[in-house]
Amino acid sequence: MRPDKQILIDEFFAMIRKLTRTGADIMLVRDFFWKASEIRSFIPPTVEFMTVLKTYNVVLFHEFRKSLVPNTSMHMLANVHMEAGEALISLGITSLEQLQLAVKGTVAVSS
Repeated sequence: MRPDKQILIDEFFAMIRKLTRTGADIMLVRDFFWKASEIRSFIPPTVEFMTVLKTYNVVLFHEFRKSLVPNTSMHMLANVHMEAGEALISLGITSLEQLQLAVKGTVAVSS
């Protein structure tokens, strides 16, 4: 995986960790996806990001999707279906520990 793609993936999960389930969240999400849409040095994993967001916060994802202009590329990408497991694997997350670290920022330790 290219370093710049990994930086974008890290930024996505940092955004996920910042979500507070308030109205301001949609602005964070919109800003992230518009920034990702401007990248030309590689193909950003936008569908994977949207799949993870849809799985993590269904209500926020639907509000985000409703805010998109119909028939735009971002609107079409928001309507593509992908399994959450496939999206995570594509983003380089293949274990529960990696998922916990990505979404929560820490790994839960069992006693």
